[in-house]
Amino acid sequence: MKKIIFLMLLFPLLGISQQQSEPSKFINESLSVQINKNENAKAVFKSGVGETVTFYPSEIIDLKEKKRIEGLELESIFITREYQNRPSQYTKETAWIETAEIPELLFWFENYIIPNMNLGANSKKTVQYVFNSKEVQFKFDINNSGQTFTIIIKNSKYEDKYFWTETRVKDIPNIIKTLQYFTVKT
Repeated sequence: MKKIIFLMLLFPLLGISQQQSEPSKFINESLSVQINKNENAKAVFKSGVGETVTFYPSEIIDLKEKKRIEGLELESIFITREYQNRPSQYTKETAWIETAEIPELLFWFENYIIPNMNLGANSKKTVQYVFNSKEVQFKFDINNSGQTFTIIIKNSKYEDKYFWTETRVKDIPNIIKTLQYFTVKT
């Protein structure tokens, strides 16, 4: 039993990820790739301190094998170090949601998040909705003080860093438009 626990603790230190999406596997197993991000269908969340998460519908092309797959790229830029009297240090990390996960994520937003966005402060109700894809976790919290939307990259080198917002919760429908891009194409 101690050996199992030790190995579970050792995996993150060795850089062994918990789960990889199909786009991440495709990129990691290809010699060279081209990633085409659709700027017209992207959704962007910005925090008050300058952190962002951008959702890009993307096509990934293996340049040697001429194979193609699609996925939703999440590009997260967050502060990893703050300095006094100097600009903060920002880090960019990328995670992927594979196309097979998109219908369930879209269902989660449309059936659980959007209908409950009207519940605000003083609702006397505390609820947390969580969606897990292979590489990203989404959380929507409703409590007496308001609502919070959180996006966590699971395999991040910076486990204590993630994106969250209270003021931009109203922008959640923009993610739905980006997710619908994939349903329209099929």
